[in-house]
Amino acid sequence: MDKMRIVTAAQMRVADQLAITSGMSGFTLMDRAGLAVANAVLECMPDYGRVVIIAGGGNNGGDGFAAAYYLRQHRIPVTIVTLTPVDELTGETKAHADKARTAGTKIREACSEHCLAELWRWLTRAVIVVDAIFGTGLSRPLQGRMREVVDRLNQSDRPVLSIDIASGICADSGTVQGVAVRADYTLPIAATKWGHWLNEGRDYTGELLNSADIGIEDAWIHSAWQQSCEHADEQNAFCVNSASVMHEGILSRAWPCRQRLSHKGSYGHVWIFGGSQGFTGAPQLAGLGAYAAGAGLASIACPDAVWPVIAAANVEVMAHPESTADWQNASALVVGPGWGKAQGKRLSAMLAVDKAMVIDADALNIIAANESLQQQLGDRRTAMDCLTVITPHPGEAARLLNMHVDAVQRDRKKSIMALTARFGCWVVLKGSETLIASPSGDIYLNPFGSAQLAVAGSGDVLAGMIGAQLAREEIARADIETVSPAVMIAAAVMLHGMAGERSGWYLAGELAKLVAGMRQRIERAGKT
Repeated sequence: MDKMRIVTAAQMRVADQLAITSGMSGFTLMDRAGLAVANAVLECMPDYGRVVIIAGGGNNGGDGFAAAYYLRQHRIPVTIVTLTPVDELTGETKAHADKARTAGTKIREACSEHCLAELWRWLTRAVIVVDAIFGTGLSRPLQGRMREVVDRLNQSDRPVLSIDIASGICADSGTVQGVAVRADYTLPIAATKWGHWLNEGRDYTGELLNSADIGIEDAWIHSAWQQSCEHADEQNAFCVNSASVMHEGILSRAWPCRQRLSHKGSYGHVWIFGGSQGFTGAPQLAGLGAYAAGAGLASIACPDAVWPVIAAANVEVMAHPESTADWQNASALVVGPGWGKAQGKRLSAMLAVDKAMVIDADALNIIAANESLQQQLGDRRTAMDCLTVITPHPGEAARLLNMHVDAVQRDRKKSIMALTARFGCWVVLKGSETLIASPSGDIYLNPFGSAQLAVAGSGDVLAGMIGAQLAREEIARADIETVSPAVMIAAAVMLHGMAGERSGWYLAGELAKLVAGMRQRIERAGKT
């Protein structure tokens, strides 16, 4: 899968150290970051004029000083307002400050409350402001003078470009630490950080630019991921095999052009187990989602008491009472939409079947309340040669992990890894920036979606879509050209999110139709 990598602050420090150990100096890394920042400023500045860089005393500030030097090579007037006295700067930061001054950069100090007027004076003269105050290492709430600096910057009407991450945003969780810079643009250094995507971080990041290439090799990023697992017991350690952002390029791989001689059996038969009194729509929406993602056939197996209602409401999706359902030839199963909480015995029987399965909604709540079913779910990975995907929203995830939903949301990346470690299956943790995790510890972030998806039934459509992908994957498993499960599952989540961003719909059934149209265009032309 095409990858935009994501790292924690600690993992980035390890990658930097590996670069230095290999022979690259800290000065060179900072110099390359400064060049990338300067180029980004030249691209983003609305007009020729003065660039004002607000610099802290650490490496982020050093990147700002390095950027000033390169901007001066383009004869751009630059003022650095430093929040640390120049004579207190050390190491590479001091070296780049000296280089920037030699190139003609104005350096002004705003190191006390009385000097904040100096900051405001230069903000009013800027055509663009560079936030080089704090980088990924900030781990405390901003208070006092630093809080006032950020407030002043946010009050200005100038565009702001943040280096690496908006100052005040936690690089690992995306939470605001007291107050944070509201950037218009953010330039990640070497790789994106979790704080760009999670919680409030995405709102403060602005336009996320392509990561600056400063010479950090892919192997060093992978080593940093692996080393995080060696220190998994340490506070804030995050053990992961890989972490990346989904890329639109996977869509054409997940939905290639259909062969002329193909038929409905070529695309799999998805069986949905769900429905109960008052909740007859959920399995129907899952069926529509399966068709929308390209399944050849979709059937519902529902409790006998609601079968007449569901059967009468469907034209495309076949409906059968559970007591007589002949589902043994299913390509994949979707279990749980609208099912109610009295299906524990049937769920146990289905978990014992060697078939690809999506476990959603009420089935997850049944498992959360039953330790025996939890064990059975965890055993599927070793006992059966099939894919299992659970699709919890934050509340369901909290029940499965026996923790409060707020704790799940505070650190979604750790929550999803806890789920896949506990149950040994693929996990789709729904919500803003839906996450996907594999049993082997790979995690993928979906950057698409909108608050329009916060409507009843949208998750049922997604469950059906993933079921369709598993059905197609099962049919093609003997083919050496089979697309990986990561691509198939991620593509379903991505297309669902992309459709959710579109206007002109507000009901989940309409969402399924929108998904179907987009999927067909991908199959026909390789684009959305």
